[in-house]
Amino acid sequence: MALGLLEGIRVLDMGPEIAAPFCARLLADYGADVVKVEPPGEGDPARLTGPFAGDEPHPEKSIPFLYLNTNKRGVTLDISCESGREVWSGLLREADVVVHGFSPQEAESLGLDYDLLAQVNPGVVATSITAFGLTGPYRDFSATDIVICAMSGLMYHSGDSDREPLRNSLNQSLYVAGANSAVATVAALFHRMSTGIGQQVDVSAVECLSTHLVQAVPFYDYMGAIKGRRPVRGSGFEELMPARDGYVVPSVQGSQPWSTVAELIGLEALQQEKFESGAGRVEHGEELKALLIEGLATWDRKPLFQASGERRLVFGMAQDAGDLFDCPQLRERGFYVEVDHPAAGVAKYPGMGPTLSEGPFEVRYPAPLLGQHNREVYGEELGYSKGQLTALKESGAI
Repeated sequence: MALGLLEGIRVLDMGPEIAAPFCARLLADYGADVVKVEPPGEGDPARLTGPFAGDEPHPEKSIPFLYLNTNKRGVTLDISCESGREVWSGLLREADVVVHGFSPQEAESLGLDYDLLAQVNPGVVATSITAFGLTGPYRDFSATDIVICAMSGLMYHSGDSDREPLRNSLNQSLYVAGANSAVATVAALFHRMSTGIGQQVDVSAVECLSTHLVQAVPFYDYMGAIKGRRPVRGSGFEELMPARDGYVVPSVQGSQPWSTVAELIGLEALQQEKFESGAGRVEHGEELKALLIEGLATWDRKPLFQASGERRLVFGMAQDAGDLFDCPQLRERGFYVEVDHPAAGVAKYPGMGPTLSEGPFEVRYPAPLLGQHNREVYGEELGYSKGQLTALKESGAI
């Protein structure tokens, strides 16, 4: 087993659901010892989120939960009861980081606000991920992924100018918030190395997405104008278009002349002089788009993508999950890792985006079963006896 870059860092992942667990998952992937703390009984609500491995609804087979919680150990603990809070204090004293995604009110009621955590462990880094942050008039408002995308301003700029704004799917705002949180948490740990002082890391999912508006906001500030969605060109370039087996993105970007594009697609009518200039392609956009549809219908996506690259043209293809799974580029780079889970079985999971020569990514643990490491963490590491653990379990504390 390779030495992790964050070896020796103990992280308590309090959940729930996506953003905080993804933050903790990234820290775990870089070698931190992450202990996922779940309420006894049903555990993290993400366990009830489909789809499920084998299409069998089961708390140990939720595919989102399995992915988000790989490389973690798992315990159960009710931190709202007196005996549970005592155990929690023992965990907290040994922790470097606490990550959670509870609202400010929930965090305060559970004793997870920074001031209370720092009373037990002054050096702890407390990372809180909420929709709007811990301060401001919206701090207590809840938000789903689509609301976050809308409130961030990013949605307004997605799509075509003659249509309604578009949102990204698959809860991307929550994953973006989790990734930003992991970076900020590591920065706070570096600060603690030089000062010995912990701190509150306050992450707003809306602000994480809003930081992507690197042109729109300055454009408004400097110009007093609102940058709209992309114009409808009508030529079919830089937009998804149908090929024989899916969708592709034809492009005129690059240093090659128009004749190279026309010859690649293979339709003689595209060689007309009126299409050679950018102005001509815009002026005759609808005619050009119709010809592109006709020409691209003779191509499959992958051969077109490969042929365009060989001609130094910037074409793309829309890949679905099956395409990604079989993608030779990802497989050559070792992007997928095999995970064997005791309940869900063996599957390949996406790995890390960045690669580091001195910190290779590996799977140390599959996602934990509910309470799987109670005895290991509470008994072997915190010193609770078998009798004490039995009493805690009978009382509902663990």
